[in-house]
Amino acid sequence: MLVRTTLDPFQGWNGSHAGNLSITVGSNSVTEGSNTTDNVVTAYTFFYVTDNPTKIVCSSRTAGNKDGSDCTLSKTIAYNKETFDSDFFGGCIGDADMMGIYLPQPSNSNVCKNDVITLTRGWNWQYSYDGVNWSNFPSNYQAKRAISFTMATLGGYEGKTHLYIKTGYNTTFTDFIIYDIIPCPPGLIETPVVTSTTCVNNNDGKVVFTYDRDLDLAKNERFVFTFFKQPGDIVVATPDLSIDNVNRKLNFSGLAPGNYSIKYQTFISNQPTSTNPAPDPSFTIPSATAVTFQVTEIQPACFNEKGKIKLTASGGTGIYFYKIDSDPEVQFTSPTGEINVSYGQHSIKVRDTNSCIDLSANE
Repeated sequence: MLVRTTLDPFQGWNGSHAGNLSITVGSNSVTEGSNTTDNVVTAYTFFYVTDNPTKIVCSSRTAGNKDGSDCTLSKTIAYNKETFDSDFFGGCIGDADMMGIYLPQPSNSNVCKNDVITLTRGWNWQYSYDGVNWSNFPSNYQAKRAISFTMATLGGYEGKTHLYIKTGYNTTFTDFIIYDIIPCPPGLIETPVVTSTTCVNNNDGKVVFTYDRDLDLAKNERFVFTFFKQPGDIVVATPDLSIDNVNRKLNFSGLAPGNYSIKYQTFISNQPTSTNPAPDPSFTIPSATAVTFQVTEIQPACFNEKGKIKLTASGGTGIYFYKIDSDPEVQFTSPTGEINVSYGQHSIKVRDTNSCIDLSANE
């Protein structure tokens, strides 16, 4: 338990010439007399609660006030040393903040260097790798009830198997807690490389990720993925995957157009490595531009001459091809061209390099 008392200056207690503030937790007590200076006085008292009290008893009083308006205040607070966080008592001559100092063993003790560890109910903090050579956390973590950090921020974790942490006040600490250091999954680096679908109605988009370390194939390390369709983090089936371990590439194919994010980890045999805290990264599979074409009729200049059509194609990918009736397919020499045709109705089909066609009309 850490008790912080803040005593008001002499002028703050309305002319009284005596007073006290008392906090009792089982067999431990903190008692402060009145502050006779002109400045606020703050003090800290740290003690171990070795018995099993069920309450904190707070009291404060003044005496000798000239107008007879002496102060008497008290408060009783329910207490369990394993669950108590904090409470406050406003007394006659000052205030008290009561802070439980206690670190329960983590329910999930597996952490990798990039996992965020959040701890509460502390004040001053120390850590050690494998229980050797305790070190203070950096100064920006000290005198804090709650801290969040990663081993990557602390450094020194290479080749270590356990992270020990303890908290307390000044140089007096509680028992320590222990985390098991496990590998992080390979990090995904660079911007995902996406390929649009080949045609408007196709679900054959692709994405390629690059990861930052080799898989431990000797230990049977393998990737496990969850794919989310956005918005809404809707879980969808994991698309087809191929892994290029030489170039550290993950190749996913068979994706419909849309926005996605992924959550991933690796397993070493049956042991999962650390899991990313949220779906990440995100990417978008673009849809191909629709193939369209327009036909403009050009009437013959004379009787019994062939007419012409002006055929204009757009959208899609690459080179265009057209086919009239059952004639052989012909490659466009440019997106727009004039073609001789006989009198009558004709069937016209236009496709692009990916064999995408205009679905709106073809006659």
